[in-house]
Amino acid sequence: MSTIHAYMDACDRMVPASQRTPMDAVVSLCRSAADLATRLFAGLQHRWTMQRIARFSDRRLQDMGFERDWDGSIIRRQRQPGRRR
Repeated sequence: MSTIHAYMDACDRMVPASQRTPMDAVVSLCRSAADLATRLFAGLQHRWTMQRIARFSDRRLQDMGFERDWDGSIIRRQRQPGRRR
């Protein structure tokens, strides 16, 4: 290990915990907000897609691997036992 690497390791450890903790908290909050926004957007995209698919005809839904349930909702078609794709 070179002298500069040893010096940098020592200096990084000398930073007081009180200065590191607030920054770590801000980074953690930003990550959790980004994760929450990602999940929210994915949920909205799924909802928009399902609303768009709901307007398709029954035949077109079957071609895509979906079917209508008894209440009109769209569900993924279950595979028949013994049938191969």
